[in-house]
Amino acid sequence: MKKGLLMFALILISVFLGSFLGDLASGVPGIEWLGKSYEIGFSTFDLNLHLFVLTLGLQLKVCICEIFFILIALLSYSKLAKLIIG
Repeated sequence: MKKGLLMFALILISVFLGSFLGDLASGVPGIEWLGKSYEIGFSTFDLNLHLFVLTLGLQLKVCICEIFFILIALLSYSKLAKLIIG
């Protein structure tokens, strides 16, 4: 349970940190490629059932810097788990 929470926290922190640094890097010449982002998912669509309308959609925006930070978090997980949890 503790290891799962640690993994979730590491990935969440790496996504936020990668997104923040990717936004900062997008205006700097030479490293603007770190801020390049891609949208993955599908657009919204409506399901009209006469009683109610259901709208579904999923969009995920991922930048290159986030991917690097997630990889670093996954590679450092085992050492951090031993250090923190024991």
